[in-house]
Amino acid sequence: MHEIVCVGDVHEGITFPFRVDPETGVSERALDLHRNFARAARWAIDHGSKLFIVLGDLFDRPHVAPVFRELVRRDVIEPLGKAGVEVWLLAGNHDQPRADKRSTSLEDYRGYPHVRVFRNPEAVEKEVAGHRVGFLMIPYLHPEQVLEMAKEKKVAGFESLTIEEAYVVARTLWKEWIASHAEAMKGVDFRLLMGHYYVDGARVSSATYLEVIPGEFSFTRDMVPPSVDLAVMGHIHLHQTIWSNVVYTGAPERIDWGERGDPKGFIALSPESKTWEFVELPARPMLKVEVSAREGADPTATVLAKLPPSVRDAMVRLEVTIPDALRPLVDERKIAERLQDAFHYEVRWIPSEKEQAAPTESTLDPLKLLGDYIDQTFGKDPRRDAIRAEGERVLREVLG
Repeated sequence: MHEIVCVGDVHEGITFPFRVDPETGVSERALDLHRNFARAARWAIDHGSKLFIVLGDLFDRPHVAPVFRELVRRDVIEPLGKAGVEVWLLAGNHDQPRADKRSTSLEDYRGYPHVRVFRNPEAVEKEVAGHRVGFLMIPYLHPEQVLEMAKEKKVAGFESLTIEEAYVVARTLWKEWIASHAEAMKGVDFRLLMGHYYVDGARVSSATYLEVIPGEFSFTRDMVPPSVDLAVMGHIHLHQTIWSNVVYTGAPERIDWGERGDPKGFIALSPESKTWEFVELPARPMLKVEVSAREGADPTATVLAKLPPSVRDAMVRLEVTIPDALRPLVDERKIAERLQDAFHYEVRWIPSEKEQAAPTESTLDPLKLLGDYIDQTFGKDPRRDAIRAEGERVLREVLG
């Protein structure tokens, strides 16, 4: 019943700017993500699984610090190998380089005989627990790679294709590739499509982490033919089922505040029954508290009244909308005392007036400059936090 375990969107190497070990440079929050990944591997070992598949974004970027590669090696790759479990790593948008010839952190594990890395589409037939299973492995393609795909296929007029037109071409090519390879798998008992893409109709839970780039290539319903029994996808962090035969594993731990109510875990597949089940993992609580302080009321008391009785070991985000006149009356010490048992907390003070004072301090910190620019430019745009998070991720990667 549990022969194939599928995990998606681990994001090892992600940067959190709090509770950072000064020796390793690793945040305890990043270790939350790693621990759930290791729990999924341990579950696969304990349940006698034969194949462990990571459906993209094992790493948060193509090259991560050696400490994260070693954590994955020590707690996942090598234990699975010792237990006789084969490991397949599919490249996602975060750990797939934009140029095919560039190496990535995924390549670190090619030397293990039980590990296979998929950076290009492949059709694979494999015996799993006495059943013949056909796998259509489709890694993520960046926009420029989609254009290159059209070029390689010598699509008429590819030199002048817009990216939108290239996507139409790519969908046609993918649709034909999937259908032809699925049909060619004559002797298999179970046909699986494994990919790392946005599927039309999928719900995106992220509020501050850009899972899906606006306008990126997406899968449509007609791209999954009836000959495919099940499509298992990574890329979207929310576990969900679409069209009855497409399932997202979801991320094994909460990464973004928009995921604070989502169950987290992985998918276990049975080739015999052609079924799957969602295995839930423990996830750190995330509490978001919104407060509006009004004239005539004690702002400190108003905030304290809104906080839950216990915040122990939780991530807490407190957002207080408050008039500028009341801001000096807040006793932040009392608020800090109430939140001291939290794993981590952050407080955002949001002026209730439309006018916002221009910043008076100057800084050369690029992350601070970026944050100030985004706050001033996007204001209360619902995607402001997502834009900021993605900008910080790219900036950290550039700055090394």
